[in-house]
Amino acid sequence: MAAADSEPVSAASDRQEQVLSTHDGIVTSYVSLALPLPADAPPHPASCDRVGFLRYRPADGPAASADADHIVVQEQGLGGGAENSDSVAFNTVHSARAMGQHIEFWALARRSACLDETEGFDYALKSGNYLDAVDYYFNGKPLDGKVFPGFKTSADLAVLDDMGLERIVRDQYEVMLHEVPSQAQRQREFVCTGISLGGLVTGFFSDWDFDGHPGADQCAAFAAQDSMISSDPVAIQNTPFLHDLTDAIVGPTDSVVQAGFRGGVMPRIFGPMPVLGTKTFMLLRLAGLAAHLDPDGESALLAHLPHDLEIDTTLNYLFAPSWSAFATNGADGSGTIRDYRFTNTALLGVLIDNNSTNFTLFQQGVGALSGGPVQEKTFPNPGSLTQLPLFGGFLKISAGTQERVAPTDRNALYTWRNYDDTAGIPFTTPAHEVADIRDAARQLAMGSPYAYWETYFPLRAVVDIGAGYGGARSGEMAGLRYHGMSRAKPNYVAWAGDSAVQGTAGTFFPAPASANVVTLPGYNHVDTIGAAAVQNDGNPDYSGETLARFIRTLG
Repeated sequence: MAAADSEPVSAASDRQEQVLSTHDGIVTSYVSLALPLPADAPPHPASCDRVGFLRYRPADGPAASADADHIVVQEQGLGGGAENSDSVAFNTVHSARAMGQHIEFWALARRSACLDETEGFDYALKSGNYLDAVDYYFNGKPLDGKVFPGFKTSADLAVLDDMGLERIVRDQYEVMLHEVPSQAQRQREFVCTGISLGGLVTGFFSDWDFDGHPGADQCAAFAAQDSMISSDPVAIQNTPFLHDLTDAIVGPTDSVVQAGFRGGVMPRIFGPMPVLGTKTFMLLRLAGLAAHLDPDGESALLAHLPHDLEIDTTLNYLFAPSWSAFATNGADGSGTIRDYRFTNTALLGVLIDNNSTNFTLFQQGVGALSGGPVQEKTFPNPGSLTQLPLFGGFLKISAGTQERVAPTDRNALYTWRNYDDTAGIPFTTPAHEVADIRDAARQLAMGSPYAYWETYFPLRAVVDIGAGYGGARSGEMAGLRYHGMSRAKPNYVAWAGDSAVQGTAGTFFPAPASANVVTLPGYNHVDTIGAAAVQNDGNPDYSGETLARFIRTLG
């Protein structure tokens, strides 16, 4: 009986922690643990045999995580690295500290972050010249005698076959088990959260079997950030007939798909896909690096980027002011983004701001374009159409809720007004500007230990989630032995007020009836984890503040 009742022991070892910064009473550090991949895993860098997270804690709080009042452990969204959650992590710990609680926030990194391209960023952050990184990645410039070998393709990344959903949730469990060995303490201490796709992953974590217990037994509560926590949103598992039928159909289909990954038939990454592909996320990171190192200088970034199909199509989609401009790549007289002049901060804003970029998943309310005349964008649809009943809610998915504008003067040097300097701008209001572009630039500029965007996000994770939602409970999904376990715990749901998620997925798959549900005013999807510490109304970041208040109710 003593053996049967003994606590499980984590397979992780060799804990290492490096303090990265101390700011405004909050210590940020990088924690990593040795947790090797299986012996038969494809060849991979040694870094892939470690897991880790960014740890945020109050400087005047306990040094050991096990002594904290609570620990928020967060899974990232699609393509997001641990640095994605830097703002909300800092803000939540800071707000909790002001309420008299010493909590920690762990921004988890998926195992696939071990493959991130960071050398160019690390070098440029030391040299102070962002073009060192741009030219390293795109123009063959050697750095310290090393030439970038080129972006990896799906065929180069067989190791991602070992980095699906099971690996992601298992890594989270092993980290939690190693840092807080007591099961009873884990169940009192951890608040399990996720942003976007990370919320879905957290739903699977709650229903996955770990040493004979559901993942929900590791958590005191659950929190969804513009997402939902569920492994079974349409309640298939509540009906034995549907449970058996869907598993009989989806399970074998999923096995075929998994074999396709291992055989190199299925793409392992987004790769050369415009807007969501490898070079797109590198472009956004480099734009952040440039804005971080030389915010007011006239940008030379685009002039140093080659013309190729992926880059040009991405820039065209994100920038095009009209369908005509998009169809002709600016040849209708509107020009391309390369035909205009921007400071580095303005270029970053044009690529990610909710009043500029045409892709809603990149949008943040980081301020407004300035320094020259602008025109309203109508591609892929005008922002005003999103106000239409019913239909308008789904249009938000494409390009967001706000009026978007594009520059019109090719001679003007366009500049940027930060989120807290937008009073009087005709196409926005301070109520819809919630994120500091300086924070966004600094976070995007990060190299080691974790990038803001993963270079090679594993598509297998998305396929696994789809299979799980479709009812697969055998084969690769055999660990998913429970359902609905998170709903028995306290739940917090934060919807972004300017995001499409609440009006679409949130309508069809509502939060638990007893959940603490808040709507973050003027926030876009990414703002849920990227808002400024102080908002334009003088209040703290609503995302971090309301999460901290929820945690305080847990005792």
